[in-house]
Amino acid sequence: MKVVGAYRIFERSESSRKLLDSEYYSDGDSKGYKAVKDIYGKDSVLKLECIGHVQKRVGTRLKKLKTSNKALRGKGKLTNTFINKLQNYYGIAIRDNVGNLLQMQNATIDAFAHS
Repeated sequence: MKVVGAYRIFERSESSRKLLDSEYYSDGDSKGYKAVKDIYGKDSVLKLECIGHVQKRVGTRLKKLKTSNKALRGKGKLTNTFINKLQNYYGIAIRDNVGNLLQMQNATIDAFAHS
C-alpha cells in the first residue's frame, strides 16, 4: 500500500467514523506502516504480518541460498520439491501455534528436523 494511501485510510477512519485502527496488516513492506504507526500516539498501531507472505519468503530465501551455494544443490539436498515441502511445513507450524511463540518456534524447528 502506498504511504499516502495508508495514512489517509487511518486518518479518515478517525475523523469520519470515530474509529481508531489499532492493527496494520502487511506483506513485509514497512513504508506504509512507518507512516501510520504513531498516528494516534506513540506506537499506537501494531504491525501484523500475513502468514502466507512469511511462508513465501522462507521459500524464496531457501531458493536463493541454493543458487548461491553449490554444495546445497543436487539429489538429497535442497531441491525445489524439498524447498516447497519445507515451506508448507513452516506455514503449518505457524498457523497451528498462533499466539504461542515458544510452541511456534519448537514446531518450526521440529518441521525442519523431521524433513
